[in-house]
Amino acid sequence: MDLKDKLRLEIGNNCIAFSPYRGIMSSLYGFVAGIAVTVIILGLFNARLGEGGRILCCAIIVYLFIHGLYDLIFKLNVRYIFDGNNQVIYRENLPFGRRKLMRFEEAVIITSSESCDWHYSLGIKEKQFLKSYKISPDFGAGKASEKTVFAYEKEILNPIVELLS
Repeated sequence: MDLKDKLRLEIGNNCIAFSPYRGIMSSLYGFVAGIAVTVIILGLFNARLGEGGRILCCAIIVYLFIHGLYDLIFKLNVRYIFDGNNQVIYRENLPFGRRKLMRFEEAVIITSSESCDWHYSLGIKEKQFLKSYKISPDFGAGKASEKTVFAYEKEILNPIVELLS
C-alpha cells in the first residue's frame, strides 16, 4: 500500500484532504491483542495470581481499552482539509464535525520532534510553537524512513505548499 492510500489522500478541484493518523490502526490491533492476552492470562491463572495479580491484569485491560478508545475517537478519524476556494484549513473529526483552524496566509509548516522521531506540523505564524497540528506520520532515522519522507514530501507536502502559496 502506497502512502497516498495509507493516508487517504484526496487531491481535487483546488482542495487537498488527507488523514495523517491512519497509521495508528496497527497500534489499535496491538491494543486489542494485548487485552485478549491479558484476559486469557487472567482466565487461566486466576487462582494462582492472587488479589494483586488480578488487580494488575484488570488495570492493564482498563488502560489498554481507554488508550485504544482515545486513539479511535480523537485520532483515527481526524482529517485535514485545505480548501483553496475559501483559503481556509479545516480539521474534521467524525464525532465532532468540521472546525476552521486557520487561513492560508496564517499557515506555516514546521518540523517537530519527539524523542528520536520527527514529523511535519502545521501552525499559525508566530504561534506555531504554542499550538501546532501534526500533519504527517512519524519519521525516524534509517533508509526505510528516508524513503517514506521522500514519498511524503513528493506526494503530499509539495501539493500542500503549492496550494498555500
